[in-house]
Amino acid sequence: MRCFVKRVCILLYMMLKYRNRLSCHYTVTIGFNSTFEGANKIYAHTFFSGSMGYGTYIGEHCRLSAHIGRFTSIAPDVQCNLGVHPISKPYATTCPMFFSLRKQNGYTFAKKNLFQEMKSFVEIGSDCWIGQRCFLVGGIKIGHGAVVLAGAVVTKDVPPYAIVGGVPAKILRYRYDEDTINFLLDTCWWNKPIEWLQFHWEALNNIDILKQLLK
Repeated sequence: MRCFVKRVCILLYMMLKYRNRLSCHYTVTIGFNSTFEGANKIYAHTFFSGSMGYGTYIGEHCRLSAHIGRFTSIAPDVQCNLGVHPISKPYATTCPMFFSLRKQNGYTFAKKNLFQEMKSFVEIGSDCWIGQRCFLVGGIKIGHGAVVLAGAVVTKDVPPYAIVGGVPAKILRYRYDEDTINFLLDTCWWNKPIEWLQFHWEALNNIDILKQLLK
């Protein structure tokens, strides 16, 4: 009951603090230090902690601890996990009772922490699309414009504008040729003022027009 009340209080606080920037379902859980730039939405039964750039949204039943850029789309059921266990020498066990003070099962034999259990937040760039039921390993970076296909398990960094898929995820191809990718990374259209983007919205539907506009 206490956890439920705490979750609701934090949610109400966030909705009040970001009332003109964030829309979210009442079943959402948000980390207290999270930030939102605007035009953000979090769908039902999702946990999010981190930061979210303008125009980014997260679908239902996600669990994400991440710093996310602008105009990124995250489908339902996307998960990340920051916790890790030792699986090789010198450790003889994967059980945290022997190397951790976190007491995952309520108990520990350890007198001090002997293993770094938590990785850093996932970093997701701007204009990314993360497909349904993807799993993102903690600490990875997904570059601007990257696409992660549904069901992928991403265990390492994804280059900008790469399309990755599979278990583990591998690069299948890139969205554009090298010159176009360099153009997009040099101009960073997503960092333009919102008024500029609103006025030139049609250019974002034709990359040749966008190139002419930004050259």
